Amino acid sequence: MIAVSDAQVAETVGGYDPCLIGPISGETARKRGAALAHALATARNTDLLSTTPDSEPLPESHRHSHSQDTTPLQTAMAIEPVVSEHDPSVLVLERESGPTFLSELRANPAERLADKTDVLTVDDRGRADTIASILVPIAGGRHSQLAVEAAAAIADANDAAVDLFHVVEADDERSHERGEQLLATAATTLGDLAEVDTWLYEAPSAAEAITNRRRTMI
Repeated sequence: MIAVSDAQVAETVGGYDPCLIGPISGETARKRGAALAHALATARNTDLLSTTPDSEPLPESHRHSHSQDTTPLQTAMAIEPVVSEHDPSVLVLERESGPTFLSELRANPAERLADKTDVLTVDDRGRADTIASILVPIAGGRHSQLAVEAAAAIADANDAAVDLFHVVEADDERSHERGEQLLATAATTLGDLAEVDTWLYEAPSAAEAITNRRRTMI
């Protein structure tokens, strides 16, 4: 799960605007997207819309109490007009698998829509039959806030553990203090979840730290 957001999506007087599931093709990605959207819509107590006419499968671990009635949108339009019409508070999309010639020339859908709504992306790697743990990189800013909110919702829906981690690339006291503060703030946001761990890594890059942490969790 990756959070992409340049929008300032705020809670309205009557609550949040709906969550929207955009086009997702892969089976595992659809299951991850459904789990994310249902959990977040439940946490925000808002409606759930989907551009997919078929019902989305949920992981076996997902509790029924954290699933929402989904309103299918009968549309053949591109996702941009759908977002403009329904003004969702968050959009769940499939992450592009890799760069292509055309993607090098234009922004991907998540980036194009990030100034209109919060965007969360899912991929089709591995399996998503059950969700036992969620790995959340913390870097600060709105991306991290959205990722932590989404992780809290998914963890609550699946009785899953949450691992928060921050990467410091410089071995100095100030970087470590900032990292510890970011992790503490994120952990507070998770509230009363039973299983929450925080990790501060020293690594040349965040990508390397994520890979290493995933290996230790397998």
